[in-house]
Amino acid sequence: MRRELRTGAAQPEAPPLDSLFSREAPTPGDCLVAWDPHGSWPGFSLPALAHGAGASLSEVVLLHESQPETPLALLRGTVLPTPEGTWLGVLQVEASPEDTRALGLALDLLARAGTALVLAGSRRDKDLVRRIREGLRPDHWRGPVLQMLVPTEPPGRGEPLRQALWPRGLTVRVIEHPSSSADPDWTRLLLARLRATTEISPSVEMIASPVQPTSTTPTTASATAITPPELPPLADEEPLHDDDPAGSLDFSRVERLLELAAMGPGVLAAALVDVGSAELLSLQALTERAADRAEQAARRGCAMWQAGLTPDEPAQEAQALQELLWSDAEHHHLLLPMPQRADLLLLVCIDRQFGDLSASRWQAAVARHQGC
Repeated sequence: MRRELRTGAAQPEAPPLDSLFSREAPTPGDCLVAWDPHGSWPGFSLPALAHGAGASLSEVVLLHESQPETPLALLRGTVLPTPEGTWLGVLQVEASPEDTRALGLALDLLARAGTALVLAGSRRDKDLVRRIREGLRPDHWRGPVLQMLVPTEPPGRGEPLRQALWPRGLTVRVIEHPSSSADPDWTRLLLARLRATTEISPSVEMIASPVQPTSTTPTTASATAITPPELPPLADEEPLHDDDPAGSLDFSRVERLLELAAMGPGVLAAALVDVGSAELLSLQALTERAADRAEQAARRGCAMWQAGLTPDEPAQEAQALQELLWSDAEHHHLLLPMPQRADLLLLVCIDRQFGDLSASRWQAAVARHQGC
């Protein structure tokens, strides 16, 4: 469905968000608005997202009476079900930041959203920052945190945005993410990550998260508990079972698991590890140096993991770990147990300077729910 909306206003205001979706679609309870100002993220596909969910796709063209042949903005929208049982409206905006009226429309739509996303990371980011500053008066922004997505390669692409002087009242969060993926679920996984609300800001160098026992055993001072986000399963797949020998692993599913884990910003290596031998059963690494780092981290992490699983306490008071995180000068290292497989761990090594620990940890949790 495609509609045209015309205006004669010198600086037109954006239409209400719920009017931009198909009339046959459910009314969204929340909206995510995405704007790719320079067309640098072709992998973001609303048609693929709608098709995968069996949802309808709407298109709205905003035109100005003075130049009806040149659209101010093209808006694509779809409404998707969420695991919480609500409806999420997703709106993709195509509007040129060089056109003052189009820029104002894009910023207006982002400000009205529950989640505002700018697909940035191009060589024209400094010009984009300048135009946003000019398009927003100080303290004029009344929208959510503006999440600006930049590609993980080359490293450092997000620094100009992190160091930019933004208008007062506008909070910007820079997120690194792989810019392309052959996975048809790439857009869906990206949106799921952006809507995650759990933030992790560790204040210690090693964090061990024990499974809470039924008894009231006090937590030791050296262990800080982290509550992982509640993540719905992303695929209807059978979990691993304790009676599966290591040799029966489906390595096509293992590869899928590691691909998902490696999508976290700044992830240098992801591996499936045998906790008893510290052997890497499968590995994905960006460089040989990262592969060596993963092997060292596996040996050290498995030793710490086994120590956490067998403390010098009565067996009924032992606390099995559900997560282990430690850091050195250059890297964060994260170990997560595989569901229903106490002998297997998911290891993720994250660049400390360019990575996003919170986002990569969440992505690893998503990957673990896929099973292998």
